[in-house]
Amino acid sequence: MSAQAPEAPPAPPPAPPPGISRRTALIVLGGILLVALGLRLWNIGHGLPFAYNADEAEHFVPKALDMADGGGLDPGYYENPSALTYLIYAIYAIGGVRELGETAFETARVAVALIGTLVVGLVYWAGARYYERRVGLVAAALMAVAFLPVFYSKHALNDIVALAPITLALVACLLIYERGVWSDWALAGAAIGAATATKYTAAAMLLVVVVAAALRVERDRGELRRALLGLAIAVAALLVLFALLNPYAVLNFDEARDQITSQSDQADTAKLGQDDTRGWFYYLGTLTWGFGWLPLVAAVAGGVLTLRRDWRIALLLVAFPVCFYLYMGAQGRFFGRWLLPMYPALCVLAAYAVVTLSARRAAVLAGLTALVCAQGALAAVHVDRLLGREDTRAQALAWIDANVPAGAPVVVEPFVPDSWRAALDRPVWPVERPYQAYEKRLRVRRIDRYRERGHCWVIVGSTQKERGLKAGLTSSRNYYRALDDASEETVTFSPFARGADPVEFSYDASFNYRPGAYERPGPVIEIHRLRDCTPRQA
Repeated sequence: MSAQAPEAPPAPPPAPPPGISRRTALIVLGGILLVALGLRLWNIGHGLPFAYNADEAEHFVPKALDMADGGGLDPGYYENPSALTYLIYAIYAIGGVRELGETAFETARVAVALIGTLVVGLVYWAGARYYERRVGLVAAALMAVAFLPVFYSKHALNDIVALAPITLALVACLLIYERGVWSDWALAGAAIGAATATKYTAAAMLLVVVVAAALRVERDRGELRRALLGLAIAVAALLVLFALLNPYAVLNFDEARDQITSQSDQADTAKLGQDDTRGWFYYLGTLTWGFGWLPLVAAVAGGVLTLRRDWRIALLLVAFPVCFYLYMGAQGRFFGRWLLPMYPALCVLAAYAVVTLSARRAAVLAGLTALVCAQGALAAVHVDRLLGREDTRAQALAWIDANVPAGAPVVVEPFVPDSWRAALDRPVWPVERPYQAYEKRLRVRRIDRYRERGHCWVIVGSTQKERGLKAGLTSSRNYYRALDDASEETVTFSPFARGADPVEFSYDASFNYRPGAYERPGPVIEIHRLRDCTPRQA
């Protein structure tokens, strides 16, 4: 019997296509970072000297100035954690900023814009570390132009700042899964601690650390003891960093707990005029414009593709966005920016889908990247441009100065910051807090009281007026109808382009000006001159 020829060894798998070189990747990343910085600094001084965003006007900048003016390091305010406040305070101390005004706000905004650009670089690192450099570059490009990250990098708020340690923690969790040295656990915990000291909801990133620990144990049962010790190190690092960056929330624990609980209760209560829908549906809608339709589809596709490739890596990337979305959607109050902590992971997942679908062909990859970035880039450029135009509130202020007698008292709805009211330099009808209840307190008989007290001009803003109307309040509807009937003249300043349909009131669109109908920032403002009214002499 003849001997059989030995069986040929199986053919080796095809070699992967050559990856992009580190030098090329850094050059491309440098260009992406320049674009990101340009979009974030373009018209960074919008609205100033007035900060029209209520949170920006009242939270971090004023608290930092109180510290810089010798008020001590205890902000006395814990509804938001203090890490950003301390950062702004340090910048003010170095730069000698001591007064609330244009310089203070613009300085703080530039700091946030720089951190927002840093986030783009960190997202590149995350994509490259989870997959490869091409994925990192596409992920960075998406973060560079996505509308909400660009828009809120222009405000002295904590949403964008928190993304830097969140992205760092995302990479640290991968390191825990891959090698699990003690420094990886400490890095992940410290990053989450810094993120939580910037924005409380970032603490949910601890879930990914738990996932990484579970994956290590699933791969090697002998890792259980080491994983438990690693979790303890991560939690300890989280607590230490949180305490260092938010110390008085620990020292004044009872007061901080009360304020945080109150803030949490508010988040579970719908705002007047909020869209009548569940948070999960609302947030899906915000992702289609804040992140983008195609990037969102790509992120879902990336999740499916990476599940097929390596379900463990997929779990590290998907666990936080899914659980965070489910938690935030269950709240009674919702704003598009509250979902920003999900964006780094979504960018990486979307980028992986783009690179995979391009079969790593450079021309196809460039085309797909441009396609998924187009919506965000166009929206960001649109809003960046219009933020440089005169705000309707500034137009109204100039008209009042030119047309209302000096010292004549006016009525101003609470849609403008206190600094705007002060700039009127005239008596203003007192409005009681909470402003949330303003529309509920409106009555037709108020108009007669305006006349009796010589407040003959009533300034109405659509971002206030339409809350009550959208909520269907009879008192609001009757009041504004009576105000129209009682007015002998009404001057209107509109942010919408001529011939464009007004945008329905929304706690997102009415304040971020993303819809194409906007040609300048601000609400629709009506200045009513009451009939048969004699101005009171100052």
